[in-house]
Amino acid sequence: MQRRKVTLKLYPIAAQAARLEDWTRLHCELYNAALEERIDAWRKEGKSISSFDQQNVLPQIKADRPEFIALGSHALQQTLRRLDLAFAAFFRRVKAGQTPGFPRFKSSMRFSGFAYPDPAGWKLMQHGGRGATLRIGSGDTALSIRARGRHRFGPDAKPNDITLTRRNGQWFVSVTLRVPDATCARQRTGDQRRGVDFGINDWATFDDGRTIDNPRWLREELPRLAALQRQRARKKNGSLRFKRLGRRIARLHERIGNRRRDFVHKETTRMVRQCAVLATEQLAPKTMSRSAKGTVDAPGRRVRQKAGLNREILSAGFGMVHPMLAYKAEEAGTRLHLSNTRQIKPSQRCSACWELVPKTLSQRMHVCPCGHTAPRDQNSAMVVLIDAFNTQDTSGTGVAARPKPLTRQRGKSKPVTRETPTTAPSGA
Repeated sequence: MQRRKVTLKLYPIAAQAARLEDWTRLHCELYNAALEERIDAWRKEGKSISSFDQQNVLPQIKADRPEFIALGSHALQQTLRRLDLAFAAFFRRVKAGQTPGFPRFKSSMRFSGFAYPDPAGWKLMQHGGRGATLRIGSGDTALSIRARGRHRFGPDAKPNDITLTRRNGQWFVSVTLRVPDATCARQRTGDQRRGVDFGINDWATFDDGRTIDNPRWLREELPRLAALQRQRARKKNGSLRFKRLGRRIARLHERIGNRRRDFVHKETTRMVRQCAVLATEQLAPKTMSRSAKGTVDAPGRRVRQKAGLNREILSAGFGMVHPMLAYKAEEAGTRLHLSNTRQIKPSQRCSACWELVPKTLSQRMHVCPCGHTAPRDQNSAMVVLIDAFNTQDTSGTGVAARPKPLTRQRGKSKPVTRETPTTAPSGA
């Protein structure tokens, strides 16, 4: 049994939307009160309050405030766990020497929503196709909200928990499904072995030279986004028109994000369906998109150019690619190989002689003294594919195992990075 999450869009009527807003406000009030209690207990008495201590007070809170009864005990407990997770993340960052980020008080407008952590207090009913109804509560006061969306897991999938979220004035419900292993399986249509290099000029380049164009959703909408932001800058801060333009800007950002996510989903699904072995390199978008402004003592160079590159890196959605490939490859029985970028250096290594050939970012052709010439991204894809079939018993990705040119026939790979050993490749 596996868990999968799907998101449905809710279409509440005006009265139902107002009630959901009231419930969100009460959950936010509970969150802030619990945070204030923890802060005061530590400042005044040096005492740390646990999540269980605060959950034990919920019956008294519901006795004093009857409006909390309609929210459900499990949903209230989940809000307190949410605060406990925020403190756990705070202490983890403190121990790691990172910027801590102490949990903050939230306004009701910035409180995203609430959750039901188990199948109690709600019911999701599918009506065939994309239609569904979400029922929250029981009796005459229950809410029956129309929903739209579907999943591919069929009637065997059982809802386990839900999270209601408010984004840009619209309501969504994320449902966690318990799905049998057989239902999760994806049908694979091909048995190709491919290396792929993700980039900016072309979103993906394969070892055989095929490419996938980078749609550049953000660049297309930048003129419209800049116009809306200039209009808002001329309005009085906090005025009706200022808020109205802010909502339009938020909807535009949401549209860009939805188009990007849809594109990445479709392309990663196509990859795992066509390939029995898929090799790529480990990417770190957070590190790749660091600012170049430097410090006062050591200012950076070409800061504006690096800022534009960072925007394109983040717009390409590389941070979503590997997680999607990981779970889709497992479902399709595809072996996913992630090469260690720091050790293997795919963009600098020659796929023919395995020697390092230093290149600047502007050099888009790989020209090696051994005579091998290829487009830079295609050569990188070939390098990670060769690394996927490393047969040497060496640590890391086998860089030291290939000082000489490799033949095209390679044996079974050893799992040197995260991969799904469902299929046993017999050769490159």
